Amino acid sequence: MGKKDVLFFSSVKTKKMFSIQSYYRNDIKILKELGYNVHLSKSYWDYLCFWRYSVAFIYFYRYGLFAALFAKLFRRRVYFTGGIDYLEPSFATPRQRRLQAVLFRLCNMLSDRSILVSSSDCRNVAGLYGGRLPENCTLSFHAIDVARFLYTPDVPKKNGQFLLVAWMQNIDNVFRKGIDKAVRVFKIIHDSHPESRFILAGPSGEGSAYVLRLVDGLGLVDCVEYLGPITEEHKIRLMKESRFYFMLSTYEGFGIAAAESLAAGCCLIHSGRGGLTDAAASHGVKVDPADIGGIADTCLRLYGQPTDSAETRAAMEFVSKRFCHESRLEAFRSIIGPA
Repeated sequence: MGKKDVLFFSSVKTKKMFSIQSYYRNDIKILKELGYNVHLSKSYWDYLCFWRYSVAFIYFYRYGLFAALFAKLFRRRVYFTGGIDYLEPSFATPRQRRLQAVLFRLCNMLSDRSILVSSSDCRNVAGLYGGRLPENCTLSFHAIDVARFLYTPDVPKKNGQFLLVAWMQNIDNVFRKGIDKAVRVFKIIHDSHPESRFILAGPSGEGSAYVLRLVDGLGLVDCVEYLGPITEEHKIRLMKESRFYFMLSTYEGFGIAAAESLAAGCCLIHSGRGGLTDAAASHGVKVDPADIGGIADTCLRLYGQPTDSAETRAAMEFVSKRFCHESRLEAFRSIIGPA
C-alpha cells in the first residue's frame, strides 16, 4: 500500500457516473494533480481492502458512513464532501432531516475534514452544533472547467432558445428541479413568440416520461425537444448557443449548472434556493418558482435583449474568479495535502 492511493467513493449505480457528473470528474482530476493514484468505488465494502488505499475520499453523508467506518478501522485518513440536501428545512421532511442529522454527525465524527460545498450547508450543519460549525468542517465551492464553458462572441446566441439539463430518472427530481414548471412557463412564452424553442436533456426514466406527457398535453411537441443523456461537449455547446437557462429548483445543494450557464453567457432564470445563493449570487434573474405567470412575464421582458451586456460580462467574471479549478485545487492542497 502506497501513501499516494486514494479510494474515491460514491454510492452510484455505475462507475460511469464518475466521468459523467462534473463534480466527481473535477475532484478526481484535482486529486490526480496533487499526485494521488485515484481508485474508484461504488461499494463501501471496498474499504475493507485496506492495502489498496491510504486516503478515503467519500461523497455524501449517507452510505458514506460505512465506507468511513471501515477506513477508520484501518487508521486511514477520511475526507467527506458533497451537498447535504436533506438537512434543508425548506426541502426535506422533518423525518428526513432527523435521519440526515444523525448520519451527518456520525460521518463527521469519523471525518478528518468535511469539505462543505455551499453556504446553506454550512448554516444547516452549524445548526446541529449550537450555531457553530465544527472545527473539522471547511467550505470549498465546487469548481467548473471555466475555460471550456466561457462564452465567446464567435458562437452566435439563439435569442429564442431556452435550455435545461437535469437528471430525469425519477419524478421527484423533476419536481425538485422545477422542470415541470419550466415547461409551463415556456408554454406562455411560446404563445407570444412561436419561434421560441426549449431544449431539455439529461438521463431518462419515469421523470422524463412524465415531462414528455406534459409537453404533449400542452401542445408543445413541435417546439420542445428532449435529447436524453448528452455528452459534456454537447452540453457546453448548447449552453453557449442558448439565450436562457431555467433553474426553478425548490432546493439546490450547490447548483453547478447555474455557474456553468452563467459562464456560457446564458440569462439564468433561477429560484435562488439553497446553493444557488453561492452559485449565482446576485447574477442571473431570481424569481419565485411558484409564480408561473410572473416568471413568464420576466422572460418575455428579457426576450430578445442582447447577450453582450454588462450584466452578462459581470456574471462571467464572477464565475471565472469564484469557481475556477485553481480555487478548489488550492483548497484540497491545504486540506488533504500533496501525495
